[in-house]
Amino acid sequence: MSLSENALLAFLLLVFPLLSIFVAWLLTRHVLHRLLQLIFGRVPVLVAGRYLFSTQNRGAINFITFISVWGVTMVTYFLIIILSIFNGFQHFIENRYTAFDPDLRVVAARGKSLASSDSLEKVIAGFEGVAEVSPVVEDKAMLTYFDKQYMTMVKGLKPDHLKINALDTLLYEGEYKFSTEEGLPATVLGGTVAYYINSRISDRLHPMKLWAAGDARDFLRNPEEAVRTREIFANAYFRVQLEYDGRYILVDYALAEDLFGMRGRASAYEVKVDEFGKAEQVAKAMQAQLGSKYKVQTWYDMHATLFNVMKNEKFVAYLILTLMLLIAAVNIIGGLSMIIVEKTRDIGILRAMGATPRVIRRIFTAEGVFTGVIGGVAGMACAVLFSYLHLEYGVLKLNGGQSFQDMQYFPLKAYWTDYVATFGTVFLVSTLAGIYPSLRAAKQAIIPSLRK
Repeated sequence: MSLSENALLAFLLLVFPLLSIFVAWLLTRHVLHRLLQLIFGRVPVLVAGRYLFSTQNRGAINFITFISVWGVTMVTYFLIIILSIFNGFQHFIENRYTAFDPDLRVVAARGKSLASSDSLEKVIAGFEGVAEVSPVVEDKAMLTYFDKQYMTMVKGLKPDHLKINALDTLLYEGEYKFSTEEGLPATVLGGTVAYYINSRISDRLHPMKLWAAGDARDFLRNPEEAVRTREIFANAYFRVQLEYDGRYILVDYALAEDLFGMRGRASAYEVKVDEFGKAEQVAKAMQAQLGSKYKVQTWYDMHATLFNVMKNEKFVAYLILTLMLLIAAVNIIGGLSMIIVEKTRDIGILRAMGATPRVIRRIFTAEGVFTGVIGGVAGMACAVLFSYLHLEYGVLKLNGGQSFQDMQYFPLKAYWTDYVATFGTVFLVSTLAGIYPSLRAAKQAIIPSLRK
């Protein structure tokens, strides 16, 4: 990391949070002050603001209050950034997967194939919201090239499949065609498959071979002919994500039919919808009409495990940082308790003037909220600046593996819901932190308090 990068991180982690706390203090004193009056009442907020923003030197109390605000600021800051990074990774993976996978996929409820017919394709294409439909043949085969062997997933596609997925945009070398210049069968390989098989596009003399086993009946009838082989040449390489790059090769639909003995059948029908956001609705309508013989999968259903794991990780990160926020809340409780000790005489005067225990409770609860709000606003301001600088110039470098080899920096995508949830958590925790000291203050007796 260079000196300039270190200076930028120091600014974002130390200097800017201090500036943000000062700005948030001004906003809380002059703007949010009035909003909190709607919750706690005018008198409690005015008194709480007077106690918190007093210029009177209180030494340890000021220091503890500052530490509380600083802790809330940094936790809010980091919480939003971490949630945004999780959002960024999810968005990145969604874009990568949707570049290869269809919006919807119709498969057989039982077995590995379904009947391929124009009538079924027309039924699927006739649903409202469906833009394109195309059958695919997909199964495992052994790919060999000289002494190299690699088990791969062969996916047979028709020429019009590019209307469903723009697979030709995923190529980093070669041309998206399923035949050579001489009209011989060709394939588009995942980059990792090509690496392990040592494939060469320039080699037009030595074809690769695909080996596929027939079913059990074929082996019983004629074991020698049960294994089907086809020769094929490399035409291009694609790169999407390691899960695909190291697994798939793309071939012509007719070749896959012949290789796997699936004439008149298909592994699935892949569907593109008019609006991606309505894929779930289209899938439900399609499932209801097609019946139990078929299973309609959305793009999310195909990767439900992955995204459930990502959601759980995001939730766990939220819980961990919320626990850190609770630790910061301990300082809020300590600071308020010391203020109560210092202001015991003031509490007695307020009680003598007619202030009820409820008003006293609201004063110190509001003071806890003031502390949390200052830290929350400052933390959100830091997160906004960090997000802008990271998206524009890059701040956090990513030393990823093959799955993220195209990424130099951590992906980051901020949602307003994360800001609302974080500020709501800060507000709730700071309110709860003020309850115990406020109950203690409300129990102060008038006469003993005035004598101190």
